[in-house]
Amino acid sequence: MSTPDEQVSVIRSEERLDVTTVRTATERVRIRRVIVTEERTVTLQVRREELVIEREPLEGTVSGGEAAPAPLTFVLHAEQPVVTTRVVPVERVHVIVDRITAMRSVSESVRKERVELHRSVSDLLDGNAE
Repeated sequence: MSTPDEQVSVIRSEERLDVTTVRTATERVRIRRVIVTEERTVTLQVRREELVIEREPLEGTVSGGEAAPAPLTFVLHAEQPVVTTRVVPVERVHVIVDRITAMRSVSESVRKERVELHRSVSDLLDGNAE
């Protein structure tokens, strides 16, 4: 048996919870441009030429023996709308990756040792009880 001057020691251990973060890829993003077609209506003024006949009375007598004059021919003009499209730069788009920080709670069970003293009935009867 042990004497009262002897010391017995036991090292007690327990688990500690260490939490870190690991950066992992979560998704792949592709950026692409698409062409969207939309209908545009523009109103503009167009001009055309028309003949205007102005009549004025003759003063005096008209002789009827003159030969008929040759017909006059005119070329009339009109404006026609001309539609063209062209591609022009209108905007510069920047893509920025932003890191968002959020708080998250992590729970995990940890174990620890507990020191227990078990005395047998024979130790109590021998007088080793303290």
